[in-house]
Amino acid sequence: MQLSQYLKVFPWEEDHDLLLLYSTKQASKILISKKTFCQAEKGIFSPEDESLLTELGMIVSDRGEEQKAMLGVVDEINSRNKTLNVTLILNLDCNFACRYCFEGDVKGKHYLSDDTADHLIGFISERFAGTKEKLLIDFYGGEPLLSIGRIKELSVTLKSLAEARGGSYGFTLVTNGSLFRRHAAEELAALGLETVKITLDGPAHIHNTNRPFKSGKGSFDAIIRNIKETWNLTRLQVGGNYEIDNYKDFVLLLDYLLAEDITPEKISVIKFDPVSKYPERYASDYTGGCMSLDEPWLISASAMLREEILKRGYYTLGQRLSACIVESPDSYVVNFDGAIYKCPGFVGKEGFAVGDIRNGLKKQISPYKPGMWKNEECITCVYLPLCFGGCRYLTFVRDGNVNALDCQKPFLDATLETMIRQEIKYNIRA
Repeated sequence: MQLSQYLKVFPWEEDHDLLLLYSTKQASKILISKKTFCQAEKGIFSPEDESLLTELGMIVSDRGEEQKAMLGVVDEINSRNKTLNVTLILNLDCNFACRYCFEGDVKGKHYLSDDTADHLIGFISERFAGTKEKLLIDFYGGEPLLSIGRIKELSVTLKSLAEARGGSYGFTLVTNGSLFRRHAAEELAALGLETVKITLDGPAHIHNTNRPFKSGKGSFDAIIRNIKETWNLTRLQVGGNYEIDNYKDFVLLLDYLLAEDITPEKISVIKFDPVSKYPERYASDYTGGCMSLDEPWLISASAMLREEILKRGYYTLGQRLSACIVESPDSYVVNFDGAIYKCPGFVGKEGFAVGDIRNGLKKQISPYKPGMWKNEECITCVYLPLCFGGCRYLTFVRDGNVNALDCQKPFLDATLETMIRQEIKYNIRA
């Protein structure tokens, strides 16, 4: 037996005779003695240690074979997937005037038509077959709740379609939260609403500057009211978008939520992310944001915010084996006009549509370059299970194309140990 290629080893400062082992492949962790680890490096194990470390994915029979197996891991994940996932952009309209809106020059009063809705149902009907057990729709915008009537119409039809074939139907919303009142939440929950992600950009003074109504009025209070009204009807997630000059103030939002009795059991996830820079070739008034995760200030920002979320009892996401949506044959992004993409960030970008719901998928090489990570450098990288070539959209922002990888090694080198220690400290399970 050999140590896995995808194993990180960290010192354990609390006891210098111990080491912290972490499998990037299985997100498992264990403390072992330095003596035991030295024996493991030589391939010497007690029966008990061999059994446990094998179960945790930290030792393998052959490292070369492990690397070969990783070449097919995404295909294996896809073969086990029983869900058809469609992100549907209902409109490009919004009642907010966000300072950094990533939809930039493509936004406007564009809505999914009756004809496109009918073709969408046909497109889904053809693909929700065989081994598929669940149909999951992510309603997106613009602001999806400006199309709440369409959400209800589609949900009635798609729920019936899925259940008639022995499956289930569910949907999520990515919304600014201003229209998510209790009566709307009750109606949508009855139709299959599972999760709602709402954005709060820090405390009121930051949020209201970044995400006001089109009238200029602040939206923070309306969103807080709606969270209080609806938390017990569905899973609520809170996201937020920070910048270099305001991320420290996001701690004030966490304290405000607690003071307003929006406690951890009422919010399933809180996750803050940096604002992404808008590609220079597309018109946008916003010129800030990040081009990659390698920007030095992000290291301290991400660690600090994650710590503050966890120590208040809220849950946030960590690093786990996952591949980009562009690698999944059962995930689609459908624009309001019926054009099909593989990532919401590329909607409206020339050359990235892979078909349309009227004529089907194009017979072409994917413009998103799936499988770019299948090279020796990536396969032998300990972070492959957490990265798989990184984010295509960030590469596009940086280079104007997706011909290169978005390597996350520098970011993970700087942050992974801290994230693992946070999980241990706050007893967060993989």
